[in-house]
Amino acid sequence: MRFWINILFALWPVVQSLAYPFVRFEEKGKVGLKDEKGNILIPASFEALGWSDGNFSVIGQVTGYKLKDRWGIINLQKQFITQADFESLTYSGGDRLIASQKTNPFMTRYGCLDLTGKVTVPFRYDGIKISGLRAVVFIKNGPAFEYGLIDLNDKGIIPLRYHQIYPIGTLRYAVENGSSKTALFSEQGSQLTDFVIDSISSFRKGLAVIYQDFGQGIIDREGEVKIKPIYREVKIDAGEVIEVRYFDEWKILDSENHELQKIRADHLEKSGNDVYQITLAGKTGLLDNDLKVTLPITYDFVGREDHGNRVVGINNHYGVIRKNNAFILAIEFDSLALEKNFIRATQQVNHKMSWSLYDTFGIQKTHSYYDFLGPHNGKYFPVKKRGYWGAVDRYGEEFINCVFDSLLESREDQVAVKFRGQFGIIDKEEKWLLPPQAHRVSLVNENLFLEQSESNTFLKNFNGEIIYFTSHSITNEGDYLKEISPDGTEKHISYQGVEIDRSEAPAGAQRVERTFAASEGMWGIRKDGKYGFVDSRGRLRVANRYDDIGEFHEGLAPIKLIGKWGYVSVNDQIVINPNYESVQSFVNGIAIVHHNGKAGLIDKEGNTVLPFRYDTISRLPDQTFLMMAAALYGLADQKGNVLIEPRFDHLENLENGYVIAGRDGKFGLLTLHGFSTIPMVNDQLVYDLGKNQYLGWKKSAWRKPKPD
Repeated sequence: MRFWINILFALWPVVQSLAYPFVRFEEKGKVGLKDEKGNILIPASFEALGWSDGNFSVIGQVTGYKLKDRWGIINLQKQFITQADFESLTYSGGDRLIASQKTNPFMTRYGCLDLTGKVTVPFRYDGIKISGLRAVVFIKNGPAFEYGLIDLNDKGIIPLRYHQIYPIGTLRYAVENGSSKTALFSEQGSQLTDFVIDSISSFRKGLAVIYQDFGQGIIDREGEVKIKPIYREVKIDAGEVIEVRYFDEWKILDSENHELQKIRADHLEKSGNDVYQITLAGKTGLLDNDLKVTLPITYDFVGREDHGNRVVGINNHYGVIRKNNAFILAIEFDSLALEKNFIRATQQVNHKMSWSLYDTFGIQKTHSYYDFLGPHNGKYFPVKKRGYWGAVDRYGEEFINCVFDSLLESREDQVAVKFRGQFGIIDKEEKWLLPPQAHRVSLVNENLFLEQSESNTFLKNFNGEIIYFTSHSITNEGDYLKEISPDGTEKHISYQGVEIDRSEAPAGAQRVERTFAASEGMWGIRKDGKYGFVDSRGRLRVANRYDDIGEFHEGLAPIKLIGKWGYVSVNDQIVINPNYESVQSFVNGIAIVHHNGKAGLIDKEGNTVLPFRYDTISRLPDQTFLMMAAALYGLADQKGNVLIEPRFDHLENLENGYVIAGRDGKFGLLTLHGFSTIPMVNDQLVYDLGKNQYLGWKKSAWRKPKPD
């Protein structure tokens, strides 16, 4: 009872202050204070009123003031409680203020004052955080901080020797030691548990969740374990444990459902041929094929392997490790990108995000920081600095200075650039091979380039001589230029400007409205609004009398007539009458077609191979057919014979004689003839092609806890 009386006494200044609203005002750059009626309580004589963290309050008729960049305490009768001697002054509740002072020109220390200005905690700490009638304090000892607990008169309660201390509800504290293990302490400094806990939640209705070895359990305020930390999750409501959930279970299975390995995890997936990536309680690591830990499960992020190296991250900072888990770069970067033997990195430098280049020995290659550093393009790393582009070589040397609008392309030792709105070409020494000009250019080889004007494209050498030009589309193919005329004629032009090959468009193609790509020696055409086909000599082989056409496959092409689709031969014979709403090309003598809103299969004589009773049919890579009816999936073989009737929500043909089937969120394994080999009890089932085995996941359900 005495403790609670002390609490109420400490809070009384707060309660009292809430009854009196106040308003700060400003005159001539100075700040003062008025009451709610506008009466001036404190004249506008100060740089600020309130507290150094930007908050404002009046506590027990006093507040903070700032004068000559220092802080002090003043009351509403305009009396200075303290001089402005403090670097900072903040209010954290009760009748105490946290203040800081410089003990020498290079060192600042923190202490506490009461509302009369009396120092109740001397200025000897590197930090203070008040919690009720206690304060967590810390000092720096070498590179680390040591935490302890005191009362508000500096009486030691928990010694200054711990890695961290934080309040977890009224009168209880979590204390972390140097091994990152936590124990529960009382407000009197009594240790209530051993240092075996990873972390503790705040207390609610006398219970707190403890986290230990990725498991969760429950303790009470006296440190008694009510639920052992063997569960993945626990639920507390109104001071009672209402439900618990065990860890999810992952198994490696063969096709006959034999269990090869088993592990608990939130998520498990392949991350390379011989590696699994595991996630547990928000942390991730790596396992080998036997599900043994090879990378500790301590990271927030683990990237894919690149030449034996991986990016790992904790708290949004990243580093790079080798296959043996040794660090190449420490976890201190904002982002990292692995690229074979290089690492592109970003980190804050002078409050600005900056890019740099490292090798996989952890040596920084670039000598300055960049606004951007792009992937290697085979010749260099493009970089940007102060809004301009340049290039860095694999040794980190900026061999092209950041003075260009953009770097367009590179070949050998030449780079096409944009400079002050114009286009030119430089060599690796930044000498102009082609001075900046108005027309866009592209590189052909070490001696030639293409220049694009408004109406023509010119092939030129670096002496400015025109070797060839055309108004048609032209592209560089590496050994020659390819030019395509509007009528479809394709010409190959040597780098000497000589035509070395020509592929004529079908004769008469210029007289049609449109020519389509060739298929099986036939070109589709459109003339007078109708479609047909011509051969390579331009002869009309299938009369242009159809409303639409497809491509020839296996001697037949889809044609559309009076709103329906059928098939025509190269001899202009309608082999399958136009009776279908949509059709696909024939493959292995079978085509997918739609009739009366349903999908089916037909052969090249128009015979129905698979009846028209499916909503969709799709051809899979192994030429089997996936059918869907009423949102359920089934499977047919290459000839249209039904293997599995549509009765599954999910069906995945693995092309190894088995299919993964799913229904109502559960998954199992079937043979191609529908016989079950792995029961449909898994929440996920994934096939590992490399090992010819299966990864099954069973999610644990919530249940009532068992009594200990």
